[in-house]
Amino acid sequence: MKTRNLIISLMLLLTVTSRGQQSINPLSSEIILQTDSITKAELLDTIGHLLNVHFSYNPELLGAHEKVKLPDEKLNLLSVLQQITNSELIGFHVLDNQIIFYPLKKEEEEQKPKAEKTFFTIWGRVTDFKEKESIPFCNIAILGTGIGTISNNDGYFQIKIPSTYVNDTLRVSCLGYAPVNFKMTSTADTSIYIALERTVFHLKTVEIVHYQPAILLQKYFDNIDKNYDDNYTLLTTYYREMVLENNAYTDVSEAVLHVLKAPYSYEIREDLVKFLKGRKSSNVRPFEDIKFRLKGGPYYITKLDVVKNAESFINRDFINLFLYEFEHKTLLNGRETAIISFTPVYNLRDMLYEGLLYFDIETGALARVEFSYTKQGLKEARRLMIEKEPRDCKAVPTDLSYIVDYNFIDGKWYLLSAHSSIQIKIVNKEKKQKTAFQSTSEILITNIDKGDLQHFSRKDIFRPNEFFTEKITNYDEEFWENYNVIEPEEAMENAIKDFDEHNLIITNK
Repeated sequence: MKTRNLIISLMLLLTVTSRGQQSINPLSSEIILQTDSITKAELLDTIGHLLNVHFSYNPELLGAHEKVKLPDEKLNLLSVLQQITNSELIGFHVLDNQIIFYPLKKEEEEQKPKAEKTFFTIWGRVTDFKEKESIPFCNIAILGTGIGTISNNDGYFQIKIPSTYVNDTLRVSCLGYAPVNFKMTSTADTSIYIALERTVFHLKTVEIVHYQPAILLQKYFDNIDKNYDDNYTLLTTYYREMVLENNAYTDVSEAVLHVLKAPYSYEIREDLVKFLKGRKSSNVRPFEDIKFRLKGGPYYITKLDVVKNAESFINRDFINLFLYEFEHKTLLNGRETAIISFTPVYNLRDMLYEGLLYFDIETGALARVEFSYTKQGLKEARRLMIEKEPRDCKAVPTDLSYIVDYNFIDGKWYLLSAHSSIQIKIVNKEKKQKTAFQSTSEILITNIDKGDLQHFSRKDIFRPNEFFTEKITNYDEEFWENYNVIEPEEAMENAIKDFDEHNLIITNK
């Protein structure tokens, strides 16, 4: 069966694959390979095409570039794999039509004492004080620092705090709620329950003049240099990609990244992204028809810093092309905030967005933005993003929406998080079927470093044409213990199971 491709140039790649299913354990399948000496990687590729199986492995662990020669006789796949692997170092198991190689722990590694913990963990749940319902996407951070995390869709969170901050204050805050401060006094791991109370502003008529959109926009432009850092900063970030088919998870991947943030005054200087380590689940079923991957995900999500990249709806040169209206005042992370809506004035092809701007009243900074593509924008997005479609399929974007938050630390505003959601409908004309896909990516800044910063080498920089999942290497429990992540909600947790078990696809560059 020929491979058919649907390429979305900026963000997505969809590839139609075979429906073939294995009726027997692939390890018992018999094959005859009449080949000269070939590499292990080439051998596995050949076997994969013959038996319609997929191999996941770490090339360095397997020695993928080493050459092997098999006897010209009928062998079952189990015998072949035993001949090309070291049974003391590598194990493998079958998951549907995937064969996953994993490293075996050596006795000396298991007995090696772990390094002394330099952090303690606080975990808990955030709920509404009155309604008792979970509050998602709350900001949980050490007051006055860039160390923090956010609550998941179920309100749960976990934050790892360096022991040196034991006497500091942990703040829990969320849009429309009064913040709660928690004084830390011990390095013991702790579980807490936080109930936030809603805060309602009662506006006097005379106050409305102070929140005219034109005044807020002018204050924002006048204070950009003052509100946002004019120096390079190094952001430690947590990044996650998720793909759903008809509301069922089909891929979950996450990583720790470094982002070298360019000064806000240098618009031509791009932020640089460096991949540190990642992990992904193989305990979710692949698509029957379509394999769906984000292209350039970590690179593009940093572009959601609309202040740094002067997006059209917050750009002096284009504000006359949008209609801005004052909505209401609220509390965001304990600070008074004015919400302004924006929509394109005309149905112009290049004005693709509509949404809400959250301006901090005291400083004039943009503290949050929620925006999405207009109906006209969705039509244009299809034209811009899709380069080639399978002959019998049509891809239709149905929603493209984004949320970006900033954090106020020591008199400056820093990028805190960005969330991207892409919904796309695939219509199979031949079978008259429609399938809904949703791709979600999110980035959370968990630490900010200033001063004498590291420089990224060219080979380390993540580029827009790269696939995030292809950079993921083997699981390293000690590495992940030291970094903050977003807790997976219950539905996702059931999909990904445990990363440190053999539910991990191990790949490398």
